[in-house]
Amino acid sequence: MFPNSLRWLALGAAVFALAAGCKKQEAPAAKPAAAEAKPAETKPAEAVAAPAAASAVAAPAAASVADGDGDPNQNAWNLQANTAPVKADDRVFVLTQGAHRAYDDANKPYRLFAHDVGEVKGGLVVIKELTGGTFKTSGLFVIPAGSTAAELKVGDMVLAEWASELKHGVVQKIDGEKITVRYTDLPDNWKDDLLVKVLSPREVTRQKEGLQPGNFAFAKGTQGKDELVLLVGQSGDNWITRQFSQRVRMVAVSDLRAIPLKPALKPGQLVEVPWIGQVYTGKVAKVSGTRVEVKVDGIQKNDAVIASLGQVAPVEPKKAEKPADKPAEK
Repeated sequence: MFPNSLRWLALGAAVFALAAGCKKQEAPAAKPAAAEAKPAETKPAEAVAAPAAASAVAAPAAASVADGDGDPNQNAWNLQANTAPVKADDRVFVLTQGAHRAYDDANKPYRLFAHDVGEVKGGLVVIKELTGGTFKTSGLFVIPAGSTAAELKVGDMVLAEWASELKHGVVQKIDGEKITVRYTDLPDNWKDDLLVKVLSPREVTRQKEGLQPGNFAFAKGTQGKDELVLLVGQSGDNWITRQFSQRVRMVAVSDLRAIPLKPALKPGQLVEVPWIGQVYTGKVAKVSGTRVEVKVDGIQKNDAVIASLGQVAPVEPKKAEKPADKPAEK
């Protein structure tokens, strides 16, 4: 028999254990997650996130030639090297995957950032990094950039750097070496102070009519509809182009149609306009400067499609067919 003190101690421990087991608390249920915000509607221009107050877009990280990025003459499209019409210290836009400097994957997105040229060695161009160092690329993937103030005038359609990336715009004012540009392919719902910037002539490239590097064009589509592409450079009978998805596609010259930079448009006019990368026919609803609103039927969009000059082309009226000769009367 246990002494009384031990008996009471054992009985107390048993009661405590039983109570603890019966009163075990359950963890509080997790609060339901907040409803996700409805995504904004995709615009026909390339999607761009709104800039932070201090800095619009971080520059791509530096990568040296010795980082194993491969031979700049090798690419996923089996293109032969091409000498770029540039020289040391020129300003250029370079097509890259970002910090990864190889051209080994045709399914990756590629972007166009502005850099300075270090030197040119035949078909190879040594590019100065934005953050120091250099890397090599083929002349195939370089767009000559920059202008002088004397080459520019108010109203010119231009390629314009935006956080070092290639964008498009129109010259609004020239004050010596200060070029005021209004961007045309940034989101149309941005405030005016985000769409206007003062640049140096080196950051502005005057566009030329026709199939030219940096211009948009309509390309024969792979899925039955034409698509909007950005022209990068010509290789033989093909153009290196960038699609709405930012993937690179080779397009035969015969499958491309140039878009006029500044066509005269008016309400009611029939035009071709891009929406999410594909080209549709619609009627002009409104023209405000370089901004064109087009009403397109047959797409999942009730309001007008918005695009800028340089992306919209008038529909050419079909030439009247010559009537067949009547058979001679007997």
